[in-house]
Amino acid sequence: MPHTIPTTATSHPSDPVSKEPAASVSELTIQPALADAHAQHEQTSPRSSGESMTWSHTASDDSEAPLTPNTEPERQMDEIVDKLQDLPVATVAVNGKTRPRRASTTLISENPSDIRRILGDGESATQLISQCCGGGCCLLKTLAPDTSLPSFVPVVIPDNRAFRSLNLRLGPLALDSELTGTTPLPPVNMSFEPISSGEPRHFAPVHKAPPKYMQPHPPYDVYSAPLYHARELTKPGAEKRTFHFDVDVTDYPDEGGVDFKVGGAIGICPPNSEEIVDEVFDVLCIPKFVRDKPVTLKTNNGRWPTIWGDEQARELVTTRRELLTWCVDVQSFPPTKNLLRVMAEHTNAPNEKKILMYLCSAQGQAAFCDLRTSSHLTVAQILSAFPSANPPLPALLSVLQQLMPRFYSLSNDPHISSERPGLPGNRRLIEMAVTVHETPDWHTEGDSRNGVGSGFMERMAKKFAEAERDGIDPAVLDLRIPMFRGLMSNPLSRQFGGDGPMVLIGAGVGMAPFRGFILNRLKNANCANKIWLIQGVRDSMVDELYSGELGDHEREIKKVVQSRKVCVNGDSEAKYVQDEVRQQADIVWFVSNALDGRIFVCGSSKGMGEGVEKALMEVAMQKGGIGEAEAREFWSKKKEDGQYIAETW
Repeated sequence: MPHTIPTTATSHPSDPVSKEPAASVSELTIQPALADAHAQHEQTSPRSSGESMTWSHTASDDSEAPLTPNTEPERQMDEIVDKLQDLPVATVAVNGKTRPRRASTTLISENPSDIRRILGDGESATQLISQCCGGGCCLLKTLAPDTSLPSFVPVVIPDNRAFRSLNLRLGPLALDSELTGTTPLPPVNMSFEPISSGEPRHFAPVHKAPPKYMQPHPPYDVYSAPLYHARELTKPGAEKRTFHFDVDVTDYPDEGGVDFKVGGAIGICPPNSEEIVDEVFDVLCIPKFVRDKPVTLKTNNGRWPTIWGDEQARELVTTRRELLTWCVDVQSFPPTKNLLRVMAEHTNAPNEKKILMYLCSAQGQAAFCDLRTSSHLTVAQILSAFPSANPPLPALLSVLQQLMPRFYSLSNDPHISSERPGLPGNRRLIEMAVTVHETPDWHTEGDSRNGVGSGFMERMAKKFAEAERDGIDPAVLDLRIPMFRGLMSNPLSRQFGGDGPMVLIGAGVGMAPFRGFILNRLKNANCANKIWLIQGVRDSMVDELYSGELGDHEREIKKVVQSRKVCVNGDSEAKYVQDEVRQQADIVWFVSNALDGRIFVCGSSKGMGEGVEKALMEVAMQKGGIGEAEAREFWSKKKEDGQYIAETW
């Protein structure tokens, strides 16, 4: 085996029966804090901790240990790209660069039905990628015209920055090249019509709140929750910025008795940024006076522009800006053949039309696959790459993906936050942490742009911080977060409970829900409760989330594992959470076999999730004296019984 589970004075390598680690192993005993503890720890930023934790007198104190690997591209995308790169360069369009990870901000369970419920039946980024097997079958009809013939007239490549950013390798494509299997022109399933004289005018504050017709789960609307507070958790120099948000849900309407739960995930309905929306308008040459003019939108079928509404025709009053701001995703999905086909239909330049039709054909399948598996491409970027393409907005909206909610785990116990010292009135807050997702921007070399959801939340945090800095009461700004209760039955919230011991393993923002778990245990603790926390960070100096918010004995209650390489005895080494899982094999084995014991894992599936699962397998094999098949069955049974819960993405 590649790793060896350490044998210590408290381990029982020859006895497969799990035993509680002796006193020399860090043990967390949770007790209610003294009543005056709040007064001693008042802070400028609102905090929810409020209670303290105590460990055994022999608790280890090693906050210098390293952390979690960087989030990598999804495994399926990697396998496809690797296989395509192994094919002949002359026939495969590969840009030769490492693919950055696609945005994955929705927090979902492992259940496929949950994924379908969140994303709908439309094509998600993963589904789009999965249509290419990577085995080279798309190359069977690769175009190979005779370039030596006098009749060969090569297609002139568009000379603009947007087209160059696509990194397309088209091969010997001529204006008269025969193309087969081209995508048929998709139907236009909507139209804009003038509003009738009797209809009320549309004066919705476009950037303040989503339109009423965009219901997440009818008959309930998106709730515009006041932002009570925001602060940055990471420090300057962090590779990824993470922000904490306190959202006021005191007036959240009743929805059949369902309440917020510790470990649950709320849905955020973010708008596209004003700059990106205006960029799409500009490239489509839509006049400014038309963008905000009320119109009657008529759809033929489908649930759009609702989120999870019924499949039916609709007629409603809206504006073009409102639709582009709230209802279509213009930057998170790879381009589809339907989009390229619509553009080709409304392209004047023969060379641009030929390239677009080529990408929609059997002969251009390899180039299309490469385009889809490249880094994020915005709709404005694709349109700018082909300047003569000017599709009507209804035709464009008919083929664009719907802008879906982003899900974020609660980082507090929603039943405790209302007791926070200094909170005015009988207010109720929920809390969450959001890591800003960045991808390269095609406009300028070295620039980046933010994801839809994380970018929106960062803009809210910056507005709040600017108001505080300028001495303005943030309440005057009336900052609002469009949200709904979301998933209160995801695996983390569904399996949290009981009085048994827990091992919490989280990396990056995966730490957020565990903060809520700890707060809950603090509130309802008895001396038998035990928690062991392994937290992964890139750099403990700048990336450690919620540092200083877990009570007086925080240095003893958690193990920080840092993935940034540090020099130890002249050698540079990095350590990950899975390494610490092996080091704490006694604790892991004891908790996994204890009555009502639970192992929770939260974070990226690539790297951290896979590494932790492998480490748990090794713990079971060595501590239990069983083989690989038995260890796999052991953890599978623990999953079925709700004692091993992995929430990864």
